[in-house]
Amino acid sequence: MAIITILLIIPMIIWANIAPFGSRFSDLVSTTTSIGQILGLLGMTLYSINLILAGRLKILDKYFKGLDKVYSHHRIIGTLSFSMLLFHPLFLVVKYVTFSLQEAAMFFVPFVSSMSVTWGILSLGLMIVLLAITFYSKIKYNIWKFSHKFMIIAFFLAVIHTFLISSDISRNNFLRYYIFTLSILGLIISVRRAYFSKILINKFKYIVKEVKDLGSGIVSIDMTPVYKKFNFIPGQFIFVSFKDPNVGSESHPFSIASNEKENNFRLVIKNFGDFTSRLKYLQIGSNVLVEGPYGNFTYKSIENKKQVWIAGGIGITPFMSMAYSLDESYLVDLYVCVKEKGEAVLLNELLTITQKNKNFHVMLWCSNDQGFISAKFIADKVGGISDKDIFMCGPAVFMESLNQQFLSLNVVKDKIHYENFNFFS
Repeated sequence: MAIITILLIIPMIIWANIAPFGSRFSDLVSTTTSIGQILGLLGMTLYSINLILAGRLKILDKYFKGLDKVYSHHRIIGTLSFSMLLFHPLFLVVKYVTFSLQEAAMFFVPFVSSMSVTWGILSLGLMIVLLAITFYSKIKYNIWKFSHKFMIIAFFLAVIHTFLISSDISRNNFLRYYIFTLSILGLIISVRRAYFSKILINKFKYIVKEVKDLGSGIVSIDMTPVYKKFNFIPGQFIFVSFKDPNVGSESHPFSIASNEKENNFRLVIKNFGDFTSRLKYLQIGSNVLVEGPYGNFTYKSIENKKQVWIAGGIGITPFMSMAYSLDESYLVDLYVCVKEKGEAVLLNELLTITQKNKNFHVMLWCSNDQGFISAKFIADKVGGISDKDIFMCGPAVFMESLNQQFLSLNVVKDKIHYENFNFFS
């Protein structure tokens, strides 16, 4: 977040030194105009940053310690950017309101004002439509994903507006080059991801080897590499696109649930909707494109070897991969939390691993019989948690509840690690 803050401060410092600060806020018109300029400047900067964050760059995955954290910032910055760009013209139009309401209203009509203003109005209008679709309509994921590509077009229109309109950007070379550089970087990264990912983004080719229905709406998919396998750290996830008419080809994120040393890899996926409900119909031999791996959710990312792992439902998958590679230098307690025992489809595999590793312990927790698991119960069961790191993966509500409980037990925030897939939906 520090880098993002710096990127926002730089244009503000430049803007503040272009003209005497006092003259910018000398009366109502100059004050509202200055606020409008600030909102436009910060809105465009944030918009550029947001497109960069959406590019799934591995350097950002590493910097933010997880792609879910990147997407969390992406959502927040996207909201801030849109809000600023929405209020940007509302503050600028005040100077027209003071002498003509009709002229102020016409300011928002495309092709009535100058073309430089029109590009901005068209950009804002397109953003409003796209965000309305995102927040207020119930459309399929692949349609929403396609509509989201038009955000890049909205940004492109905003860039045209920014560099055609008479403003501080047009009058100051440093500010102009700064905004231009950020804008072009955002456009290149977003266009590469949205329109040319098939040819510009490296993906590994695999073939579906086996599909197993594990029950409780859960399917296991084994895949074998066509050429060479990709290397991953236990706990990481990938984006997978199946080339199968029974399933569809859209890309979705899934945690890897297999041993890092194996040539093949496995996904264990629960039915949560249209796409996942079709996975049991995958045909053996279907082609698969794999992008990644991503994520920093792994026991190997910290030095402390005393750990507690908590899996909620299908959140067990990254822990499967970690359990396979765990050695006896680690002392780990894993809590498998499900509604009923039938949902713990990987329990037997985990118990087999415990037979080979005396320092790895697995406990099944069924909420239908035992109620919701609590942080206090876990702390008491493991003999205290002040000296342990905690890893959680599962539904957002499940993790947030436990997170607050652990914090109330004075667990240091930095010792709680989680992965939240809700940011990818």
